[in-house]
Amino acid sequence: MSRKVLGIDIRKESVSAVLVKTSLRENRIDAYAHIPLPDADDDHNNFKTALHALCNEIDPSGCDCVVSISADHFSYRILQVPFKDSKKIRMVLPFELEPTVPYPVDDLVIDFIDLQSAGQGDHSEIIAVAVPKTELNPYIESLAELKIDPEMVTVSGLPAAMCLANQADPGEDRLILEVGNASSSLFLVSGDRVQLIRSFPTPVVAENRAGILSAFVQRTLSAYDEISQTEFQPLDVLVTGSGLNGAGLDQDVAEVLNIPVNRLNFADRLNIQFDNENIKPWNPALMDNALALTLMAIEGIRGLNFHKGQFAARKIFVKHKKNWIKTGILAAAVLALLFVSTIMETVTLSGKLDRINQQITGIFKETFPEAKRIVDPYREMQVNVQEAQKNAVLQSTAGPHIRSIDILNSISQRIPDSIHVDVTRLVISPETVLISGNTDDYKSVDDIKGKLEQIEYFKKVTISSSNLDRSGKEVRFVLKVEL
Repeated sequence: MSRKVLGIDIRKESVSAVLVKTSLRENRIDAYAHIPLPDADDDHNNFKTALHALCNEIDPSGCDCVVSISADHFSYRILQVPFKDSKKIRMVLPFELEPTVPYPVDDLVIDFIDLQSAGQGDHSEIIAVAVPKTELNPYIESLAELKIDPEMVTVSGLPAAMCLANQADPGEDRLILEVGNASSSLFLVSGDRVQLIRSFPTPVVAENRAGILSAFVQRTLSAYDEISQTEFQPLDVLVTGSGLNGAGLDQDVAEVLNIPVNRLNFADRLNIQFDNENIKPWNPALMDNALALTLMAIEGIRGLNFHKGQFAARKIFVKHKKNWIKTGILAAAVLALLFVSTIMETVTLSGKLDRINQQITGIFKETFPEAKRIVDPYREMQVNVQEAQKNAVLQSTAGPHIRSIDILNSISQRIPDSIHVDVTRLVISPETVLISGNTDDYKSVDDIKGKLEQIEYFKKVTISSSNLDRSGKEVRFVLKVEL
């Protein structure tokens, strides 16, 4: 089942949006747009005009919408709190931030990122981020006028850093520098965590932009190393944003910092394909942040969200009402079929059980015709069979329990090879053994009798008869053995 995710990145100079269709197999960019904002004093009306133009190019209906706004609206603080539980951290954050922010805490919307750097003890080190409601609400209200209720409102540029951190190897350090025309942001990523967020005005003069940006990055790295007592060594600096002004800025920054600088270009990095109908040129510097927003929502990467209170259970129900009704109807139909199937199976099994009981009763009457009153034929048959088995055991205990093969083996072993004998008949019964045969003379008959008497389970050996045969050369004999 496919899903549409719309990422809207709102800056002071432009609004960018990317619509991604996601399925189990792949993510595809279905539509995208970039609307510049004119340089005017009324930023809010400019934004509303740009938002209407954006919705004319990309239809937001039926999409899961995620939004980011410019990072310079937010305040960032690194704090240490004596809790590990996120609920307790949220409860104490207003009191921890109150002395450090120039706003009443009741007028702030606050969220945090767990740095996981204080792993020992019961303390947590976090990045606390706050935004005044007066700066956040106009964006949400303007979106609501177009029936867009975002599932997430976050810091612009942060989704790109979070997506990169989600793919990073342990111990891998990187810098993400997002350069806008009005403001820029710097994100320090170590391993799978964003460790620092800084926002600052973008230098106005383009010729000095690379030097000023590089100096800010150097100061930030020095301050971070001193605060964290570590040495942050980034593999490279990834740059994006509308303020790059062509291909020269990243090269100038690389020369000053002496660190490789690469363009971010999320679509190429993650091999995300485009819909064939898109004919507009794709500019990664303008679209990277909006695309990262959609990927963050698709992958379920947890980040900062300043609109969670609005995403309540009622909204979820309204949004997915049709799908839930269809699912409920299908579930009710399945349950009804299971109920009917169970009833039919019960009736069928009941009929089979009645027929089996009738067969058992018939067999019992045939086997035990003397029985007059039958209550439970199966149980009564078990009892009668057990009684018959007991009687058979008692009758057989008096007799010997000797196998015929053992009798033959003993006779063969006891008669020596020096005695010539032909056994013509051997009859074995529970109590006796009759042996008939021919031998050389009467002495051999006596020798055979004597040898057989040595067998331990032969109680008595008797010569029933011994006579010369018609030729007069052999003696025919019959021996009776009592077991």
